[in-house]
Amino acid sequence: MIWKLQFKTLLPLQIIGYSITLCIGLVLILTTINIYTDTKPLLEKETDVFKENAVVVSKKISNLSTIRSSLSSLRGKNVNRSQTYFSNKEINDLTSKDYVKEVNLFKRANGFDIYLDIKELGLRTDLFFESIPDKYIETNVNWKWSEKKQLIPIIIPKDYLKLLNLGYAETKKANRIPLLSYDAVKSLTGKVLIESPKGKKHFLCKIVGFTEKINSILVPDSFINWANENYGEKKEIKPNKILVEFKDPNNKDIVKFLKKNNYEINKQDLEINKLTNIFKLSFIVVFIISIVILVLSIAFVILSINLIFQRNKITLINLSHIGFSLKEISKFYNYIIIGCTIISTLSSIFLAKFIRNLYIENYLSVFGLSPKANYTTFIGILTLILLISFLHVTIKRKIKQVIY
Repeated sequence: MIWKLQFKTLLPLQIIGYSITLCIGLVLILTTINIYTDTKPLLEKETDVFKENAVVVSKKISNLSTIRSSLSSLRGKNVNRSQTYFSNKEINDLTSKDYVKEVNLFKRANGFDIYLDIKELGLRTDLFFESIPDKYIETNVNWKWSEKKQLIPIIIPKDYLKLLNLGYAETKKANRIPLLSYDAVKSLTGKVLIESPKGKKHFLCKIVGFTEKINSILVPDSFINWANENYGEKKEIKPNKILVEFKDPNNKDIVKFLKKNNYEINKQDLEINKLTNIFKLSFIVVFIISIVILVLSIAFVILSINLIFQRNKITLINLSHIGFSLKEISKFYNYIIIGCTIISTLSSIFLAKFIRNLYIENYLSVFGLSPKANYTTFIGILTLILLISFLHVTIKRKIKQVIY
């Protein structure tokens, strides 16, 4: 009888509206999280060692004087590379720009020779090492090096392995070299020898990652510093390329400045960064909208509950006076509101999974991505538990305020 009486106090349209908005908000939240999780490998590639908005800037080698210098060097004359180096004035000029966040120099081996030997690849060659500040390296491996650690981690350009597999491996001399995947190369260990008038030293090395953004062989900054200090020459190293981190890659002044000073970068890097930033921003915006819808649906049902209780204040007070406890009075409203919450949450979990199956079948396969671990059910159930706890306490508190 009490439930029949309380049922007449409900506003069905408000309860239905709460259920629908709650379901929409949760579907958007769960779908956004699913899409971001599944497409994360496209946004943050394992081979991508640079932070976003960081690009390599160098000077163009295309003018006549550089060509003449190159021809002169072939005839035994001194090589003139001065036009490829950045002066302190040029670096300071670039650093002073509003759209530049930070400028860092590449460090390289100074006055000693490096030799690499990877037996499994049949590779014995002279080598060069460079480094950038460790904070720009984004890998899941240990990139730290110390003098006690004999293993040097190395990052190489992705194209190097393609040349090895599709070019060098096809030559007669190297026809016994197997075709290697990226993971296979990471499992190999090679030997490195550094040699200078000060002495020589052997190390082990391991390729721990690949990059598409720079044609250089990177080692930890600490190793270059140590090697230059102990085996290098005490002379100034002139930078021929610099690492620039932009505040906003969309700034039009960047291209104008580079063109004016005859600098060049890999424009694809900036374009990828733009798309990545837009993609992530879209996720954030949709996620925020989803949260707003969810919060509004909860606020809506709380206001509806408060309105119901205020309109039926006398009825609730009378129920209390004739002996019904606070728990008994609130039980009906708890069952209705929490029941609608459960139905909406379970429906949103089902819809989110259905949407995920659709785009996995028609989208992820195009990029060769495999589905990641799915947390739709976990997040949905966790949200449901939190909502039930919150609504249960809220309903009880609102009725208590009306009765007492």
